[in-house]
Amino acid sequence: MPRVNLSLTQELYDRIENAANKEKITVNYYICEMLEEIFGRKDTYDYTVAVGNMIKEAKKMDEEFTLSDLPTFAGVNEILVEREIKESPAQVRARLGKMFNEAVRKGTAKGIDRATTIKNGEEQLKFYSRAAVYVNRLGKQKKEGD
Repeated sequence: MPRVNLSLTQELYDRIENAANKEKITVNYYICEMLEEIFGRKDTYDYTVAVGNMIKEAKKMDEEFTLSDLPTFAGVNEILVEREIKESPAQVRARLGKMFNEAVRKGTAKGIDRATTIKNGEEQLKFYSRAAVYVNRLGKQKKEGD
């Protein structure tokens, strides 16, 4: 996928970042979305809706999970075929993963955290077959309270 490097004034970047935060998406995706509106196709994947759905699905999880356990993430291929979207499933999943991880990191996905483990006396992020592992802290608390 091609990359573009922009040099912006701090003031412009701050305005873009504020607008992106209101939409609960990354600055990068916000700019991509604007460019898609101006130059893009009508048959694009709606990342904002997908990440919102993934957050809702994550909040229903009772235990640790990877993104592939979420129906929206797992169903990317079907959506691309059904809507005849000309993006590769790997490209869509990579962007979804980055956006979901950023939502978790920024606290937008309330109650969802990266799972951790203790190795050699140090807390480290948990991975399963190189995939990031997440945990629904609220679901875990409910389950422990039962």
